[in-house]
Order: sequence, then C-alpha cells, then structure tokens
Amino acid sequence: MTILDRYLLFLFLKIFLVCFTSFVGLFLVIHLFSNLDELAALAEPSGGWTQLLADFYIPRIAELFDKTAAVLVLISAIFAVNMMQKRRELLAIEAGGITLLRAIRPIIVAAVCIIGLTAVNREYVIPTLKDRLVRTPQNWLDQGKTDMLVQQDSATGIRVRGKEILLSDKMIVEPNVQIPASISTKFSRLAAASASFESADQTHPAGLRLKQVSQPTSLASFRSIVTETTPVVYSPSDAPWLEADELFVVSDISLEEAAFGNRLALYRTTPEMMAAVRKPRSWFGNNQKVGLHVRILQPFLDMTLLLLGLPLAMSNSERNIFVAAGISFSVVAAVSVVTLASQSLGTYNLIQPAALSAWIPLLVFVPLAVLSVGRLR
Repeated sequence: MTILDRYLLFLFLKIFLVCFTSFVGLFLVIHLFSNLDELAALAEPSGGWTQLLADFYIPRIAELFDKTAAVLVLISAIFAVNMMQKRRELLAIEAGGITLLRAIRPIIVAAVCIIGLTAVNREYVIPTLKDRLVRTPQNWLDQGKTDMLVQQDSATGIRVRGKEILLSDKMIVEPNVQIPASISTKFSRLAAASASFESADQTHPAGLRLKQVSQPTSLASFRSIVTETTPVVYSPSDAPWLEADELFVVSDISLEEAAFGNRLALYRTTPEMMAAVRKPRSWFGNNQKVGLHVRILQPFLDMTLLLLGLPLAMSNSERNIFVAAGISFSVVAAVSVVTLASQSLGTYNLIQPAALSAWIPLLVFVPLAVLSVGRLR
C-alpha cells in the first residue's frame, strides 16, 4: 500500500465514520426525546437506563447501518475526492502519470469491505435481533406476547384469529378458526381457550392443537373433517393422541407469520427466505419472491451506486462541495425511484416473472456505471 493509498483510505474512512456517527446521533436524539416518557417508565423494570438503551437501540443501530451504509459510502467517497480536488491534489496525481481509476482504488476496496459488512450484518446480526426490532416503546415490556394477525392457510382456506400470541409458549390465546363451506357445511367455526403451534411428527402434520374447545360445545359426536383422503381437523375420537377437549387443525401457518407477518419477513436470513418461497402457500403474494432476489442482489446494487455516482462527481470541474452533494443525492434518488418502482410492479404482477423486477435496477444502471467508470481510465 502506497502513501497515496493510505492517505485516501484514511480520508474516506474518516468521512464515513463522521457521517455515520452523526446520522446515528441524530436518530438517537430524535427517537429518544420523542419517546422519553415511555422509555422513562421502562427504565426500572428493564434493569436501568443503560441496559434499556443498549437493548433497545443497539438493534436499531445495526438496522440503520444496513439501510444507510451504501448511501454513506457514496457520499463519503464523493466528499473525499472533492476535498482532494479543491486542494489540487488530484491534479498533481494525474500529472504524475497516475490515472484517476488507480487513484481511487483504495476507496473502491474500502467500499467493497463496508458493503461486505452490511451483508454479514444483514444475514447474521439483524436476524438474531428481530424480536427486539419489531417492538416499540409502547409494547417493549410485552416480551412474551403480541397481538395476532389474521391468518389464512391458502392450502385449505381456513382462517385463524386470536386475541394474542404468547411467544415463549408458542400459543394463541382464545383462537377462533373459520372453516370454509367447501370443507365442512356442518361446522363452520371452532373456538378454544388456547392453541399451540406444533410441528409435524410421526402422528400428525404441522398445525394447531386447540385446547379446552368451547365451539362446538360437545366433542363426543364430532368426527374428523376430511377433504378427499386428507384430514384437515382431527378429533379425539379418531386421534387417540388428543385429549377429550382438544382438536387439531392442520395448517402450516408459522408462529412468526401469525405474530409479526411482513415485519419479521424483513429480518429473515436468506435461507429462511428461500424456505418461505418454497412453501406451497404464500399469502404474502409475490413479496417473498421479490424480496429474496433483492436480498441476493443488494450488495451488487450498492456497489453499482458507488461506481455510478463517484465518476460523475469527479467530473465536477467547479470543485464545489454543494455541486458534489447534489450529484450524489441525484444518483441516490434515481436509483431509489427505479428500485422501488420495479419492485412494486413485480409485487402486483405487472412484471412477469415477479423476480425479474429485482433485476431491473441492475439491468438499467450497470451499463451506465461501466460507461461512467470508463471515463476515468
């Protein structure tokens, strides 16, 4: 590593750290004082202010790094180059026979490392913190429970409601199961005091075990509900592994989907997203397919953003920092608009196949980035 490489690398990293620290500080101040009363009430039961702030804000800082790193890399790179332009340092470098592309190589290498860290953060750090990320100061103490979202199993059409979910017990409080008329005309509703999520084993498939059933009022004459040859609801008379007041509803609705729906889907690992896409039921529509491809392509899109914006800023002959800032924000806005628009089109089936919508930003901007970088040779 040459002196020039070290100089430009330290300049870039210093600007990046200042930008990220300032952004985090601004976020903490605004969020903390907006929720000061709620957080003050949580301090004592959470083990004090230090413990509360660490538990609440460290996951959000990790998420903030994931969402802002690519933009801050571009801004930091542009500001670093602009500072060298104002000091006429790049002019001296070019006079020494060094191309601009070679001069900014330390920035590109550092950007690859930071984007790699965001990928690691996205895959290994954020998924372990997802339970805290989906909570707010208003429900922070309800660590063991959350409101239940209405669920529908697309394989059977059965809808499941509930008062709340006890996360630690994997249990729904006061579940209400609606059975479509196409499955049963005699029993359209099942109700119980609680229902537990159970995975498939040798005796039954995955589903919900309803306990202390109140609807129907008597299970003595209740027989298992079967579609063709597949049981949908098991009764005690046909399933000896059930208690006298229990029913078992076959469903692949997961605990996480019932508790948090799309919110937790944002914090899945890539293997978990792949498993969700492979499921025969997919009540989230095309969101999962598009989201999976977006996750895989995100590091490449982040790098494309840098290689598109930095050469444009280096062509700024006025060496004006405000012009450089305008260029960076324009590039970010253009990439963001195309990305959001294409993903929305894929989600609503306006682009087929839906996964193609995640590739459109790369198909549009990679050729432009190649042309932009070519000007530095």
